[in-house]
Amino acid sequence: MTDVTVIGTGVIGSAVVRACADSGLEVSVWNRTRERSEALAGRGVRVHATAAEAVAASPITLLCLLNYAITHRVLDEAAPDFSGRLVVQNASGVPDDVSPLRERVEAAGGRYMEAAILNYPDAIGTGDCFAVYGGAAEDFKELGRVTAALAGKQVHLGADPGYVKAYHVVSSAFYYAFVNGFLECSAIAETMGVPLGDFAESVPLYDPGFQNTIDVGLGLIARRDYTFEQAPLTSHLDVLDNLTGIAERAGIDRSYLGVMRERVREAMDQGYRREHIAVLTERFRSRRAAVHGRRP
Repeated sequence: MTDVTVIGTGVIGSAVVRACADSGLEVSVWNRTRERSEALAGRGVRVHATAAEAVAASPITLLCLLNYAITHRVLDEAAPDFSGRLVVQNASGVPDDVSPLRERVEAAGGRYMEAAILNYPDAIGTGDCFAVYGGAAEDFKELGRVTAALAGKQVHLGADPGYVKAYHVVSSAFYYAFVNGFLECSAIAETMGVPLGDFAESVPLYDPGFQNTIDVGLGLIARRDYTFEQAPLTSHLDVLDNLTGIAERAGIDRSYLGVMRERVREAMDQGYRREHIAVLTERFRSRRAAVHGRRP
């Protein structure tokens, strides 16, 4: 028997295998393209011919496939017996994906957890790794040697695996908002003659302001009282007008800056003036309520 099985040795799966092996764990692996698994063989890593054989080799199985559809396809072909085993799903997806896979694992005798690694794969096994888990507390405890191998911050978010997937969705949306902002900012920097290296050096200086914006905004959203004199909604319109024009000069089509400007204008048309920009949340609430046929 080995300590842990990894199904899928793509970029993330391979990083998980290496981190586990480096920590002294014995690892069983399977991948549809065997060459990828063979590249990891040795120093505590055993390659198996089938997914079912790999699952049978250890008490813990980490599913590191691309998505839920591929995971189900692999399980269709392999029909592994999960009796007495802990199965941890790491694929990207949405909360609705969780229950069918959980039911399938439990019907095959296994215990189920969701996990999400919220970093690039090269952070796995380092102090920068951040991962979240959902499932029974005793199952998370059983994963202790694995989570220690992944290193960094490994957080148990509670007993509901579906919550982890919802958390991952929110985190991913924030990530892509950041990436989009970075890419547009880079284009604007080139247009304005600002070296990207100079801009990059300034980014850490903004960190306290970013955190303050989140902290203040969350408090206002929770109270639904957006009065805020330090940076009222009216102060944003001129800035966004200027930035939208510059974005167009930079060749950016469908810039988020133009979208933000229109949202601010619409809020002002509704009578908002001295409120924090977080008041735009009310637009999202109203539209969501309209879609679902209920009051915001």
